[in-house]
Amino acid sequence: MFGWPGMLPDYSGQVFQIFFNVFWIAVVIEIILEVSDNKKSVDKDERDFMIEARGLKNAYGFLSFAIVFVLVSMFLSSIFAKMSDTFTLLGGTISTFHILFIVLFVSNIIKRATQIYYYYQAV
Repeated sequence: MFGWPGMLPDYSGQVFQIFFNVFWIAVVIEIILEVSDNKKSVDKDERDFMIEARGLKNAYGFLSFAIVFVLVSMFLSSIFAKMSDTFTLLGGTISTFHILFIVLFVSNIIKRATQIYYYYQAV
């Protein structure tokens, strides 16, 4: 993202290749686990559905708030961008895409953390 200093050699191609290989290995492992997990799965009861609903509720609330916040920031950024270039954080489509991707990722983390919290409270 920020570039390498001139005194260091460029390892970006090697780093990209490592991340790319790890990603595909993780995808294959997830597919294998999903196929083998269906045979041993336990039926969910009402408590599991309630805990999943709480996680989805918290994630949806965060996602709604964050998307409204990003939209308002984009609107204000377009207004204040005429005054100064420091307010153009969300002016570009690439930065908006990255921010929305991070918001989606954090909402998934909130959902899982809520579920883990309530599972440990139930035990």
